[in-house]
Amino acid sequence: MSSLQSPQIHWADLRRHELDWLRVLAFGLLIIYHLGMAYVADWGWHIKSAYQSETLQYLMRWSNQWRMSLLFLISGAALSYQLYRHSGWAMPGRLCRRLLLPLVVGSLVVVAPQSFVESKLAGAIGDMGYLEFWRHYLGYPWGFGDPLPPAYGRLPGFNAIWNHLWYLPYLLAYSLLVWAIYPLLCRPRVARTAQTLGQSMPLMLLYILPCLLIFSLGQWLWEKYPTTHAFFNDWHNHARSFSIFLVGFGLVRSQRLWQSLGRLRHLSLSLAVICYGLISFYVEGGQLGSYLPWLVGIEGPLRGFVWSANIWLWIMAILGYAQVWLSRPSPLIQAANRGVYCWYILHQTFIVLGVYWLRNYQLGPVWEPLCVAALTLAGCALGYGLLRRIPGVRLAFGVTSGHKTATRALVQSI
Repeated sequence: MSSLQSPQIHWADLRRHELDWLRVLAFGLLIIYHLGMAYVADWGWHIKSAYQSETLQYLMRWSNQWRMSLLFLISGAALSYQLYRHSGWAMPGRLCRRLLLPLVVGSLVVVAPQSFVESKLAGAIGDMGYLEFWRHYLGYPWGFGDPLPPAYGRLPGFNAIWNHLWYLPYLLAYSLLVWAIYPLLCRPRVARTAQTLGQSMPLMLLYILPCLLIFSLGQWLWEKYPTTHAFFNDWHNHARSFSIFLVGFGLVRSQRLWQSLGRLRHLSLSLAVICYGLISFYVEGGQLGSYLPWLVGIEGPLRGFVWSANIWLWIMAILGYAQVWLSRPSPLIQAANRGVYCWYILHQTFIVLGVYWLRNYQLGPVWEPLCVAALTLAGCALGYGLLRRIPGVRLAFGVTSGHKTATRALVQSI
């Protein structure tokens, strides 16, 4: 069933197949991005290869602003479907099983090798072996180990960390918050107001309002609360991510606005390309005020607005083209959706270990990343293939049974 159907059909009965596609593609991009982080020059990460490229910054910069925002929007849309059908008291337990359990297990088991590699490279643990490190990493009472040395550089009194799994506690918090206020959102007056806005709002506001919101949040919070992914005091990241999460939650309920993304896709892409071009111009030290003197006084805010608009315009373009190109069912995408959450949990550990193991072989700037990519793909595929066959373990690694699509179950939005 196409997402561009008659508006007489209730929004909750429409199958948004493009969300299934986008979820898989967005997580695939995330894995590629993390692989690139080991090889891009001048950008800090958990481990860096000896082979680094400045040119890679242009490709990395293209997606580093909007890739996580797109995932939060997809998650908000999926939660919208989920709460429409199941908004009762069973929802918090379901959310904790899908998000909190993989977060805890992933932090204690999957992320531990990443921390071991970082600690080794930093000289923080000497010649300590992995099992001994893990005992300290788990700490008391789980591992009966003493705290790791201060040079380990983690949260005081707590050794285990979540690294790339930071998305899960954020998504859990946002989902629980929306679940708590959902009865208020369902009140007749609120529902009528939302419906009226969806039917009568000028489409140009689809561009203006989100861009202004993201820009305002950045101006207000960015300098005081730069992004840390530590959850606490990460207010700018929370404000932006939760706002886009709410946009996804509401946007999918308006057939008029959702369908408009497809019709506006060419304009959205054109504006997004212009924004990215301006960002590259700024990164290279350019100033528009040098060419247009009347912009000198507002160059700073203008630069901030361009960065903010770049986030939303790429999301609009991606959603628009997805409606046209990807609004169809695919058995391959359904199968990929069942495994991509597990791949997300596992992938970064294989990347870090791959770079760590291969760093002394001097394979060169082509073969080393190719080998790390192959190791990551093989490790994720093997890990998923094994974990999905262990009933008592698979849920802890994001593996579920069944054939639900992303618009039918929240787990398919993670």
